[in-house]
Amino acid sequence: MSRTKGSRNADYDATRERLLARVRKRLVEGGGATASFRELAEAAQVSVPTLRHYFATREDLLAEALAAMHRDGLPYLQATAAGELGPLEASLRWLLRALALGWRRGVGRIHAFGLTAGMNHAQLGPAYLNEILEPTLQATEARLARHVARGDLPRCDLRLAALELLGPLVLALLHQGPLGGTRCRPLNVNALVEEHLQRFLRAYASGDPS
Repeated sequence: MSRTKGSRNADYDATRERLLARVRKRLVEGGGATASFRELAEAAQVSVPTLRHYFATREDLLAEALAAMHRDGLPYLQATAAGELGPLEASLRWLLRALALGWRRGVGRIHAFGLTAGMNHAQLGPAYLNEILEPTLQATEARLARHVARGDLPRCDLRLAALELLGPLVLALLHQGPLGGTRCRPLNVNALVEEHLQRFLRAYASGDPS
């Protein structure tokens, strides 16, 4: 029985996910964010028309890749937002160290890809924000809100607090990682985490931060 015109094969979604997984490996490599649609088709091991059948445009493909990366990060985001708190200082130290560790294990390449692809781009800039950067900030806001509710922190603008907590570390990780700072001006990121944490606690904490 012939397939109705415009309908999809039964394995359409599975094939689409398989192609996306192949392309994602190429995207997070050096220069992957600027790869052409033809280069991405080669990475997916299909022809350009075949890849376009599943992803209409290069921008749609990259946006889908960012969404898939977001889905992969959901367990970490959940742990950040709703995981066990413990004392304030230990809680925030865990958060900063987890970000630094995850960055070295591949998260940094995701951010580098998102920033390169999204800078000044009407579709991919918001896609990077919505799928990668904002979920991290919002999970941090949720963790800080729980500390506020418990009395560890005074009432504050949680969005600003999350930016102040994560911003210096993200900048340092970009500096040392994708921008090559380890070669031209190395930085002890672990020492930065501890120094920054203590300054954050002095600025925000109510009472004893431990």
